[in-house]
Amino acid sequence: MSWPQAIIKPDGIILSEPVIMPASGSGGSGRSLSDLEEQALLSLVQDAQQAQAQGGKAWTANLRGWEANSDIPICEWEGVTCRDASHVVDGGASSAVITGINVTQQGLSGTIPTELGLLTDLEHLSLNNNILRGSIPQEIANLAKLKTLDLTNCYLTGTLPQHFESSQLTQLLLANNAISGKFFEDEASTHLHSLREIRMENNLLTGTINGPSISKMSHLKVLSLSDNDL
Repeated sequence: MSWPQAIIKPDGIILSEPVIMPASGSGGSGRSLSDLEEQALLSLVQDAQQAQAQGGKAWTANLRGWEANSDIPICEWEGVTCRDASHVVDGGASSAVITGINVTQQGLSGTIPTELGLLTDLEHLSLNNNILRGSIPQEIANLAKLKTLDLTNCYLTGTLPQHFESSQLTQLLLANNAISGKFFEDEASTHLHSLREIRMENNLLTGTINGPSISKMSHLKVLSLSDNDL
């Protein structure tokens, strides 16, 4: 498979500190999200509002529900996946948690909000083929239940996090960016044992590939590191 050459562009809208905006609905019918989970999703919505303020087209225009004051419950927003939690909230409604966000090829710009780290049950995060800037936040690497992280072709920079908290991480898809630093060197890192697919081709990784780290990836099926300085 061939991959397009990544070009780092200086344009794009940089997210400022998040503005917390109330949403009229959170979970689906009879379900309620926590305030922290609502805050995390609304940090992405803020990007669209800034785009509109500067005369641009909001990327959320193509997605159902993605508005700060949407009447559509967040769990029913396009690209958002939720599941019921194991407890109920005040009023008898069941609690819900966000487990997946899939916002691909929507013109999403700016940095990846650190608030996404508040989604402690998040398993799948896919923001591929957007115009993002900056590095992968450590808050994302700290998500303990993450199974798939897909930031392919997103113009990202910064260094590769050396440790991902999740022992369930199976897919790490970071190809076609400008991510620097070394490939995983700490063989004690939790995520190494579960990884099945690593795609980091066409980045700026340097150094040597650590043999002991590779040996810990006992479930690895795909490893693509071409077009780096390794």
